[in-house]
Amino acid sequence: MGTWSTKISDNDAFQDIYQNFLELYNQGQNPADITKQILEDFSEMFSDYDERNNSLFGLSLAQWETQSLEPAIFKQVKEIIESGNDLKFWTELGEKTIEKRRRELDKFLSKISTAREKPRRRVRS
Repeated sequence: MGTWSTKISDNDAFQDIYQNFLELYNQGQNPADITKQILEDFSEMFSDYDERNNSLFGLSLAQWETQSLEPAIFKQVKEIIESGNDLKFWTELGEKTIEKRRRELDKFLSKISTAREKPRRRVRS
């Protein structure tokens, strides 16, 4: 899978999970049901060492935007960020890049740690 910057959303795994969640959400499905389906349909990504973190980030943002962030998902994301686990993937890219990613992770965790005022509006096509 590809990554094109240090931003949380700038990789294929994040986009696959996030976009699929929102597609189902916009079709009117319940976020809890969507989560179950995403975890089943993309189980290999959630269990793959290289893709797990970004997959969880994508799921957590989609849940947060729809006011359905599950405590278990939030806990996993928080542990990944606070432990520095995600930064291990960036070590070969140098200290500047690691610091950029660290800032992105901290900003992301801060964002999803605060309840969203209103759920994302469903966009029907």
